[in-house]
Amino acid sequence: MIHAIRKKLSGDASSAETIKGSASNFLIRIVGLIAGYLFTLFISRFFGAGVLGAHTISTTVLMMFTIPGRLGMDLHIVKAFSTGRLNGRWDLIHEIYRKTVLIGTVLGIILSGLLYFSSEFIAVQLFNKPFLVPYLKVIAFAVLPMTMRFINSECYRGFGMNRQYVYSQNVSYFLYALVILGALTLFSQNPLLPNIAFLISLFILASSSTYLVFKRIWRETKLYSNEWPVKNWIRSSAPMMMAGSLLLISGWINTIVLGAYESAEVVGVFAVIIKVTAFANFVLQAVNGIATPKFAQLHGAGDHEGLKSYVTSTTKIIFWASLPLLLLLTAGGWFLLGLFGKEFTEGYAALLVVMGGKTIGVLCGSNGNLLNMTGHQVPFRNIMATSTIISIVVCVILIPSYGMMGSAISTAIFIAIWNLASVIYIKRKLGIKTYYMPF
Repeated sequence: MIHAIRKKLSGDASSAETIKGSASNFLIRIVGLIAGYLFTLFISRFFGAGVLGAHTISTTVLMMFTIPGRLGMDLHIVKAFSTGRLNGRWDLIHEIYRKTVLIGTVLGIILSGLLYFSSEFIAVQLFNKPFLVPYLKVIAFAVLPMTMRFINSECYRGFGMNRQYVYSQNVSYFLYALVILGALTLFSQNPLLPNIAFLISLFILASSSTYLVFKRIWRETKLYSNEWPVKNWIRSSAPMMMAGSLLLISGWINTIVLGAYESAEVVGVFAVIIKVTAFANFVLQAVNGIATPKFAQLHGAGDHEGLKSYVTSTTKIIFWASLPLLLLLTAGGWFLLGLFGKEFTEGYAALLVVMGGKTIGVLCGSNGNLLNMTGHQVPFRNIMATSTIISIVVCVILIPSYGMMGSAISTAIFIAIWNLASVIYIKRKLGIKTYYMPF
C-alpha cells in the first residue's frame, strides 16, 4: 500500500511534505485505536454489553454538556494560534488562552453541577432507564476536564505540536482509562468502574495538558496583551461552535434516540459498530492534524494558488491511503464485531450501512476544516444545521421501528449530506476540489 501511494504521489512536493508530517500521526493513531478498542473490549468482556451501553449513553450525555462549555473556542484557537505564531504575536496568544481557560472553567463547573442534579430526570424521563442515574452522576464530574481536554488539544494543533495533538485526541484518555480500569477491577467488580476510570483519566489529561500549553507559551513570553475583549472572542467562536457542535450532536443523537427506544445492550452493540467504523476516518483525521493549521496559514498569507495546490495534494493522500481500509472494514466487519462477543455480530448489516456513509465522507476530503480555516465558518454552520435537522428527522422516524438499523441509516445519511454539500460549496466559492477522482 505504501509503495502504491508513493508511486501515485511521486514528484509532488506538497504531498511529500504532508506524508512526512503525517507519518508519526499514523503510528500514534494506531496506538490510540488499539487503546480505544481494548478499553471497549475490556468493558464488553468483563462487564457485558449492558454496562458498555450504559457507559456509552452516559459519556454521550457528557459530550453534549461540553458543547456549551467550549463555545467553539477550541476550534477557533487553531486559527488564532496559527495566525499569531505566523505574526510573532505570542502576547496575543497568551491573552486568548488565559481568557479561554477562564471561560471554560466557569462554564465547566456550572454545567457539571447541572448534569449532576438533573441526572435523575435525564435517566428516567428521557431514557426511561433509572439504573443510569449513578452512571450520570459519576460522569457529571468529567464535564470540566473533558472541556479542558478539547481546548488544550486544539492548542497543540495551533502550535504545530502535531504529535501532542494526536496523542491527546486519540491515545491518552483511552490508554489511561484502560490502565486505571484494569487496576480497579483487581479490587472490585462495580459496574460503575468504567465511568470512574474514564473520569480519573480525564483529570490526569486535563491537568497535564494545561501545564504543557502554559509551558509552551511561557517559553516565548510571559507577557499578555489586553486587546481582545471576551465578547469579541465569543462572537468569533460562536459560528464554529455551531458547526462543530452540530457535527457532534448529529453523531450522538443516534445514540440518544436509540437509548430511549432500545435496551442498553443494543446501544452497546451500536457503540462497537461506531468504534469499528472509526477506522475508515483514520487517514483523513491523521492528514487533518497536519493540514488544518496549514490551511489557516496559506489563507492568512493570501496564497490562494498555494492553498489550492496543498488541498489537491492532501486529497490524493486521503484517497489512496484510505482505499485499502475501506475495503478491509467492509469485508472484515463481521469478524471484527465478533471479537467483542457473539452478540455483537448481529450488527453487521448496520455496520455496512454506516460504512457506506463513512466512505462518502472519506472521499470528500478535508472540506469542513478548510471552510473553518478560510473564513467560511458561517456557511459551514448552515450546512451542518440543515444536515442535522434531516438526520434528527430520520432518527425519529426510523429508530422506533427499525432500532439499530434506523440509527445506522440516519448516521450514513448525515455524513453523506454534509460532506457532499460542503464539496459543492467549496468548488463554487473557492474553486477548489476537496475530492480526488483518479478514474
